[in-house]
Amino acid sequence: MKKKSKWFKRVRIGCFSSVVLIIAVSQIVSGCISFSKSDKEVAKFFEDQPVKPVSDTYTVDDYEMHYKVLDLKQPATFVFIHGTPGSWDAFIDYFVDSALYNKAVIVSPDRPGFGKSSYGKPVASIETQAKYLAPILEKYPAPRILIGHSLGGPIVARMAMDFPELVDGIIMLAPALSAELEPHEDWFRVPMRWPIIEGIFPKIFRISNEELIFLREELELMMPLWKDVTMPSVVIEGEADDLVHPGNGPFADSVLVNAPHKIIMLPKQNHFLPWNESDLVKKTILEMLEEIRSGVGS
Repeated sequence: MKKKSKWFKRVRIGCFSSVVLIIAVSQIVSGCISFSKSDKEVAKFFEDQPVKPVSDTYTVDDYEMHYKVLDLKQPATFVFIHGTPGSWDAFIDYFVDSALYNKAVIVSPDRPGFGKSSYGKPVASIETQAKYLAPILEKYPAPRILIGHSLGGPIVARMAMDFPELVDGIIMLAPALSAELEPHEDWFRVPMRWPIIEGIFPKIFRISNEELIFLREELELMMPLWKDVTMPSVVIEGEADDLVHPGNGPFADSVLVNAPHKIIMLPKQNHFLPWNESDLVKKTILEMLEEIRSGVGS
């Protein structure tokens, strides 16, 4: 009995220590990193720019969605989908690149639950997120290229699966696509949902947790649908990515069986491709646009 009692005591101490460590790290990280800019910071960023995006909103199933758009009436649309946590301004630098906005309408939404899209009400279903984002595609001109980073990757893929008539190309940056490659993190994600623990974590991490805790099963639901992706597709992966498994690149290669596609693996690069490899990302977007217009790869 004494040995058993000691074992339970060690387990309790270990669990408690883990939770304390997670809380401490999350508080430190949340204090050092902002996942969205304030309206004042956004205004300051665009202060000296010749063109500025505007905000727009719409409602789907009583769910309010928000996005930024720079519309100079160009005959194409680039839609940027951020990861988790995050907001539309993860791609703010792309709004000031004339090579992009002189070719297409630039759109970047707050995904459900983030930014000004019903903040604090996350949507775990990737299918539902795709549905909530689809009205943007209906409003702006084709060809439409979707660019998704991290969790934004499977979301743009799901949009391509469910709304093929509205999507002309997809680019996935360090995407989480394979259920088998997802890390088993229930040991800390489940406790983050406990009422006694939930209130301690910064809200932005609780919102993100509600997506990630169901991600593996959401990716499994997508497996039979990959055959429906037929438009040009590009995956860019950093081989030194320690947040999303680099094996998602080869995985994408194996499931994009009906899509003309390209997998770009970057040695020594990490997860933060939209910022570290912005030139490559922009080049890839513009090349895809030209290929779609010329019919290459269709």
